Amino acid sequence: MLLHDHVSSANISGALKERVRRLLPVRLKKHRIIAGPLSGARIVTSWHDYPGAILGTTEKPLLEWFRGNVRNGQTWIDIGAHYGYTAIALARLVGAKGRVIAFEPILATAGCVARTRELNAFTQLTVVPLGLDSSSELRTHRLPTVRGMGDSTLSLNGWSEQILVGSFDSMWPSLRGQNPAIHGVKIDVQGMELEVLHGMRETLQCQQPLLIVELHTGVDRQTVLSVLHDHGYIAVGEPIEPDEERGCPQYRDNCSYIFRPQR
Repeated sequence: MLLHDHVSSANISGALKERVRRLLPVRLKKHRIIAGPLSGARIVTSWHDYPGAILGTTEKPLLEWFRGNVRNGQTWIDIGAHYGYTAIALARLVGAKGRVIAFEPILATAGCVARTRELNAFTQLTVVPLGLDSSSELRTHRLPTVRGMGDSTLSLNGWSEQILVGSFDSMWPSLRGQNPAIHGVKIDVQGMELEVLHGMRETLQCQQPLLIVELHTGVDRQTVLSVLHDHGYIAVGEPIEPDEERGCPQYRDNCSYIFRPQR
């Protein structure tokens, strides 16, 4: 009964948010983040697409984890960067001597991240306007889109875009320069988690970076855990959300989990 009540409340809250969102401005432009951990940073987005980023109210547990674990000079990969909110956090923490590589397949959104990079003078941030999957060669893939992001959990009956995708392993040699080291990877790809993990098998096995994976509707949890184990990771995720019991995560939709290498 409690679970039913929680789900019902979430559905009502989601419906109300969507009704409010329709009234918000859709124009993409630069904003100064009003509050929160990234207060004062600039971001290019719209009130309609990403009000939480402008207000600084979103992703607080994740940004708090970043603050305690991301180090100056490190290399982090942001897969599914959207409008670059988490990329801003990572770029601040790794500093000018570090690197953040942000993958965002929706071209208009990737362009906004590039403008955000310039507004904040983040020379350490590289924006790659591509999606990631398991294919060793670049190919096209049609993806439903909503609020500036691709979302494979949605039906193709709505708006969709043709994007370019390929595996991380095939792209990394041309992106890494003389430094192949990767310290952490954040994956938030709206249902394409397994494809992305398969496509970075060699990197995960060789580099063993920390992994933060947000799980979504329709993604089989046991398959994800099995793939991570095969790639050299402990097959138990540590929940970032503070209200989950640590050591016994339920792997809920739209929640992020930390996976650590076995070594």
